[in-house]
Amino acid sequence: MKHILLYGSSIFLAGLAATLQADPSLDIHQQAPSDGLLDLGDLDAVIVDFGDAPPAHVLTMLRARPDLKMVGVNASDGAVTVLSGRVYMAQTLTDVLRCLEQKAK
Repeated sequence: MKHILLYGSSIFLAGLAATLQADPSLDIHQQAPSDGLLDLGDLDAVIVDFGDAPPAHVLTMLRARPDLKMVGVNASDGAVTVLSGRVYMAQTLTDVLRCLEQKAK
């Protein structure tokens, strides 16, 4: 069973939660950002409403669990963004450019 957190309190996420709960292989939880952060230990994925969740919360989750699959949705423009907690060590501007080139490929 996959454990998925829907992080946000929008109508869009409520509808998504209702749809996903119909799948018996998914364990769906929903939490409003105003409730604070929770233990991410058993989660397989987090779907974040970018229109509702503070960016600091998203970064905190990625830092705590860089391996966590995180998908950001924005209902206002229909954008879906997959986030990564992968860390790149950059000491020079050349290192930063190399990192950007790797991500573009």
